[in-house]
Amino acid sequence: MIFRILYRRGFRFWRQIAVRSVSSCSDSNVKHLCKYLNVNESKAQYLLLKHPVIKKLDSTRLKNVIEILYELGFHTEVLLKEPSLCSILPVTLKFRFQVLQECGVDNISPSHLLSHLMIMKQKTIGELKNSKIISATVNVENRLASYMTQWPTSLTTLVYGDVNKMTLYTLRLKIIQRYLELILDLSQDEFDRGLQTYPTVKHRPLQAINKTLSILQGQILMTNDKIKSNFYLVHADPENLENIIYNLRTIGGIDIKEVIRMHPKLATKNCSSLLEIKKLLEEYGIGDEAQRRCFQIYTLSPSTIKDRLDKARSTPEFNAFYNHPRFLKMIHYNTKASERLMNLYNNNKKCLSLNILSGSSAHYNVFNRAQGDRLGKGKDLLFCISQSLDNLYSMNDIGKVIKRHPFWQYIPLIQVKYVQEQLRSEFTVSDIFENCTILLYPWNKIRHVLNLLNMKKSSGTEPLFNELLDLKAINKSQKLSLILYILERNHYFSGNGVWSEEKQKNIVDLTKEQETRKSIISTF
Repeated sequence: MIFRILYRRGFRFWRQIAVRSVSSCSDSNVKHLCKYLNVNESKAQYLLLKHPVIKKLDSTRLKNVIEILYELGFHTEVLLKEPSLCSILPVTLKFRFQVLQECGVDNISPSHLLSHLMIMKQKTIGELKNSKIISATVNVENRLASYMTQWPTSLTTLVYGDVNKMTLYTLRLKIIQRYLELILDLSQDEFDRGLQTYPTVKHRPLQAINKTLSILQGQILMTNDKIKSNFYLVHADPENLENIIYNLRTIGGIDIKEVIRMHPKLATKNCSSLLEIKKLLEEYGIGDEAQRRCFQIYTLSPSTIKDRLDKARSTPEFNAFYNHPRFLKMIHYNTKASERLMNLYNNNKKCLSLNILSGSSAHYNVFNRAQGDRLGKGKDLLFCISQSLDNLYSMNDIGKVIKRHPFWQYIPLIQVKYVQEQLRSEFTVSDIFENCTILLYPWNKIRHVLNLLNMKKSSGTEPLFNELLDLKAINKSQKLSLILYILERNHYFSGNGVWSEEKQKNIVDLTKEQETRKSIISTF
C-alpha cells in the first residue's frame, strides 16, 4: 500500500515536470532563442533548462546582447558555448572588452569577459605576462596612460613602485586618480569619496573617461568645481553625451548645453529617452515655459511621465493646474502631491494651491495646521480664471474685480473652474469677466436662478421680484449681474451667498456689514 502511494506521488511529480517542460516550449524565450541564435526548439529548451538566467531575459535584452557581441567581433556560436554571457548587461560586456583591450590583453575571448574581475583584481601584471594573457613586451603603465590625452608635458612619473607587482585594477585606479588630480584639481579625499558613492567609475574604460571630460570641459563648458561636485559625470557615456548634444539641441527653448550645466544629471540619461520625453510633452500640450520651470521632469522615465499626465488629466484637482507654468513640478512630485491631496481632503481642506500640493514641506505643514480653509495669496485662482477667459484679461485686471468679494480666497479652485465651464456654454468671455465674482458661487445655486429667469422670460410665470422687470430688455452681462443680485439679496449683500445651503461658514461680522455691502454692490 505504501509503495503504491509513493508510486502515485512520484508519477504525479514527473507528470508535473513533463507538463512544465511542454508549457515552457511555448514560452516566448524559446522563440527568441530560435530567432536570434538560429537554433531549433529542442536546443533552445535545453539552453533554458541548463541556464535559467536566460528565462529572465526579454526579446530586447537578448537582441542587444547578440548585437554587442557582433560589434565586439564574436559570432553567434559564442552564446551557444557560453550562454552565461546573457546574464551580463550589454553595456558591461562592451566596457569589459574595452578595459581588457586597454590593458593589453591579447585575443580577448568569452572566457576573459566572464572572468574579468579575476583578471583585473586577483592576478598581478607579472603573473598575467607569465601566463601569456598580456604580452611580456607591453609597458602596461604607458599603454594605459596613452588613452588619457591631457597629461602635462612636464610629468615624468605616474605611478611609484614596481608595476609588475600590481594588479591591473590597482594600476588603473592610480592612473585615474592621478589624471583627475591634474585635470580637475581633485584631492585624494574627494577622489575616495567619489569612488565610494559611484564605484562604477573604477570599471569605466580610460578612453571613455577621457572623452567624457573633454566633452564636459570643451563643449558643454562645465567648470571643474561643477564636475567635482557631481562626480557621477566622470562615468557618463561619451557617445550618449554626444548624441544628446547633437540630437536634442534644446529643451524648453534653451540650449541643451546650458541645461546640462544647470542640471548635470541629464548628462547621464539615455538620449532616446530624453527625445521620447520631449515628444511626449509636446503631444500633451506642455509648453516651453512649463519645461523651463521643471527640467527635472527629464530625469523620469517616459512611461512614468505618461501615466502621471493621464492621471492628472482625469483628476480634477490636478487638471485645474494643467496650463500652469509650474504644472510639471506637480508631475515630478506626483506621489507626494497625491498623498497631500488625500490628507488635506480628509482634513476638509479643499482650497488647494499648486505650491501646497508640490511645494516644500514647511509650506504644506503650515497650511495643514492652520485654522480654516483658504487659498493664501490666491495667485493660482487668478491664473486659472485668466486661462479660462482665453488669456484676454490679465491676472491684475481680474484681481481688481474679484478681490472686492470678501471670500474670494475661500473658494476651491476646481469649483471656480467648473462654474466657468458651465457658464461658457451660454455667456461670452467678456460677459463673465464683467461679472467674474459669479465664478465664486456654487453652480447648483447659479443654475437654479438661471432656470427661474429663463422660465420667467419664456412663460411669464410667478415673479422673482416684487418690482416689474422686462428680462427681454437686458443683455447677457446684465443677466449675470441680476443673478448675482438674486444670490446675494437674501444674505443682505454680505457675500455669504457663496456658501452652499448645507454648510454655512465664515459668516461676516455684522459691524462690517455696511462696508462689505458697498463693495459687493459696486461689483454688481
